[in-house]
Amino acid sequence: MKKIVSLIKVSLNHDMNIFKINSKNNKILTRYIIPILLAIYLMIMLGIYSNKLINILHPFKLEFIALTLFCLSISIISLIEGIYKSSSLLFNCKDDDLLFSLPIKKETILFTRIFKFYVFELIYNSLFILAPMIIYAVKLTPNWTYYISSIISILILPIVPIVLSCIIGYIITLISSKFKGKNLVQTIITTAFLLLILYISYNMDSFIDNITKNAQSINDIITKIYYPVGAYISLINDFKITTLITYILVHIVISVITIYVLGKVYFKINSNNKKVINKQSKNNNKNYIIKTNSKTISFIKKELNRFFSTPVFITNAGFGLVLFIIACILLSYKSDTFINTVMKTNTGTNINIDFIYNIFPIVTFGIITFTSFMTSITSSMISLESKSINILKSLPIKPIEIIIYKVLAALVIMLPCILIGDLIIFIKFKFKLTSIILLLISSIILPLLSELIGIYANLKYPKLDATNDTEIVKQSMSSTISVFSGIGIIGITIVLLYYLVKKGLSNNLVILITLGIFTLITILLLIILIKTCDKDFKNIE
Repeated sequence: MKKIVSLIKVSLNHDMNIFKINSKNNKILTRYIIPILLAIYLMIMLGIYSNKLINILHPFKLEFIALTLFCLSISIISLIEGIYKSSSLLFNCKDDDLLFSLPIKKETILFTRIFKFYVFELIYNSLFILAPMIIYAVKLTPNWTYYISSIISILILPIVPIVLSCIIGYIITLISSKFKGKNLVQTIITTAFLLLILYISYNMDSFIDNITKNAQSINDIITKIYYPVGAYISLINDFKITTLITYILVHIVISVITIYVLGKVYFKINSNNKKVINKQSKNNNKNYIIKTNSKTISFIKKELNRFFSTPVFITNAGFGLVLFIIACILLSYKSDTFINTVMKTNTGTNINIDFIYNIFPIVTFGIITFTSFMTSITSSMISLESKSINILKSLPIKPIEIIIYKVLAALVIMLPCILIGDLIIFIKFKFKLTSIILLLISSIILPLLSELIGIYANLKYPKLDATNDTEIVKQSMSSTISVFSGIGIIGITIVLLYYLVKKGLSNNLVILITLGIFTLITILLLIILIKTCDKDFKNIE
């Protein structure tokens, strides 16, 4: 037991501290103030939304549905994130050789990794579900059983998404381990799973309609779809100790069975996944020609190789680009249906489909903005250098050149996808030449600004001691800054576009003004990078 506690403590201290910075001057800021401020900001926003939803449901005495929706939503998000986290957190860890050589049972190592997975999901879920639970308690003043049920549910809700993630992660790793191109196969299968989940979510209305034919209440529907949420809603509406005990025991049994079954196959799969397939060349006496490339081409190729050899990196950064192309296709071939589906979230506004078509170049600009700032590749590029950072620092190349090469590599990945989506929309909606030119420039400037923000954040807060790639891509300070910066910029852009459209400005003028602001910010950030890059790069340890 002592070994388990020690291993968990070391693992959490090393891997779960996403704001860990070596600088003593920044210790309080980065380890306490920034995480607390981000958590407070997120909870305030969720509290506002949940308050509005509860007020809408209050006349019908259906306030609990707000909790149902939030619990179900966070479970789906946890499952989506867990699918590509599990492969890296469980099966492709960099510290396998070290841990397996220690006098520790392998089952203990597996339990520690699953427990670390659980702790991260628990923190993640709590940030999203605490605010709605608090608002519900303030608005309805329930009795003490509500608080007991809610606390237990916060602890229990991450379990099923983690179990499903482990199962899917095992299937993905099992299939990919049988192929030579393990990373490519793993990425394709993971993306397919994520697209399947999104497709089910998109068509959830039809699934629910089929269930409601035989259901008497919303609570019955949720119970049939997803037991953990249904049991929680049942407890806050009609608390029974037998329901609570069953609720807890079911999840304990699920957890134990999952760990037991996974333990039987885990180490075999992990071993097979690390095997290297060597094939002798048919022509051993073949004369090889060594090709040389310029610095720019060599560095970009290096970054592309690293990107395409890291499945969690591809999935995290590339999934948004895939969705962008899918959205452009849907807009082109099922525009009325797609727009009406999106506009369901805007009930109570005067927006109609004809108005959307009239400002469609601005809508396209908004979609490009969303895709650009929700896709940050460079926020992980320096951290992924890991121990090889010293080799990079010893090369006879200026730090600003290295930074530029990394940004260019990210643009090489992003621009083809964005331009393909642009082309689909241009052909379908026949934009004027001026709008096409402005949108094409936007498709370059916006991704450039996003990647400059990402590389700047990674320069300031590199994470070089991670035990797996997931911690760098999803759980690092730089990726967190990039995500929240992107959300903030998208929100400000929407407000600005709405204000300019309301002023009666033409589509091209609205895009030109917004693009001009982004261009100025890009130039300023580039100047800052040039001035501070050398010092920041040399301070990386």
